[in-house]
Amino acid sequence: MTDIAKKKVSPKTVQVKIVLIGDGGVGKTSIARRFLGQSFIHEYKKTIGADFYIKTQRYYDERVGEVIINWFLWDLAGQPTFDQVRPLYYKGARAALVVFDVTNPQTYYNVPKWISEFWRHAGGMWPFVLVGNKIDLRGSASQSVPPEAGYKYAELASKQVGVKIPYIETSAKTGENIDKAFNFLAKVIFDYIHVKMTELKRRRLKK
Repeated sequence: MTDIAKKKVSPKTVQVKIVLIGDGGVGKTSIARRFLGQSFIHEYKKTIGADFYIKTQRYYDERVGEVIINWFLWDLAGQPTFDQVRPLYYKGARAALVVFDVTNPQTYYNVPKWISEFWRHAGGMWPFVLVGNKIDLRGSASQSVPPEAGYKYAELASKQVGVKIPYIETSAKTGENIDKAFNFLAKVIFDYIHVKMTELKRRRLKK
């Protein structure tokens, strides 16, 4: 065995700024806290402008191998009061969790507005994961958004972005699918990079 073969390959490290966006009260802060391993807050506390978190996660992608991701999470307040300041926090963001409350259909209908705002102020049609949160409350809700609606919207968004946009349902209260949502986010980011690199190589070959 050669020295090169014996040498252990260190995982690549990448830094990714992401934004958690959606209407106020859909559970963005609770999702972030769960991802960070913190407890769920039973009393709703409104985000004032934006909250910032950092977490390191190991992820494996078959195209590049093991990757260490330093997530820079910006949890943006969804209330109209912060419409004027929110654009400042999008700069440099390269992906998003777009969150709605499955027990509040209006938050689902507002999803296109959030995606449009993200793309406009982040300067590109960047990838995202669509998240239907509060599934623990769906059974007791007077009305709710069915899973099919989330999947259908994600399918339409996939055609726009050029990569498969995942839809996932979560419960920040129980922690269900929170880590999986971020694994989906990592995958869609690497899918997006792969597609863009492939497109770039094709353009170069045509010259």
